[in-house]
Amino acid sequence: MKKMPLLRLRPIILSIIVMVLLALAWLPTGEFAPGDRTNKPQLYVIYEEATTPELDDVLFDLQQRIEQRHEWRLVEQPAAYAWQLTVSVEVAEQLVINGRLLTPQAASEQRFKVQGPPAAQGALPEQFVKVLIDLVENGETARAGL
Repeated sequence: MKKMPLLRLRPIILSIIVMVLLALAWLPTGEFAPGDRTNKPQLYVIYEEATTPELDDVLFDLQQRIEQRHEWRLVEQPAAYAWQLTVSVEVAEQLVINGRLLTPQAASEQRFKVQGPPAAQGALPEQFVKVLIDLVENGETARAGL
């Protein structure tokens, strides 16, 4: 008579064991490289120092815009799996934001710049980020096709 309650619990116990095994099989094993843990491109950014406070403001605006984007993940150190962006700002007759973008594993390099009159310093970082987004998305598409 005492075996009856145990027999009734057998299907429940077996289903719990199966669910635990499925959960363990589904969990990541930790064997992924850091670059493989996300579908988003990873970006490491280097900001070269500005020579004037006005250029510091442009670099700060640019840094905020890059950090707030959802198209990529920012990494704190350069890595083989991350894109590497070097940004510099200069002013002569026009305000110029220079960018140098290296693909992961430094397979290729893109140099680009956005320039305009110093009065347009509010719009130039936005244009720079748009160009950067296009370059990274096109590069990721090309890498996925390889």
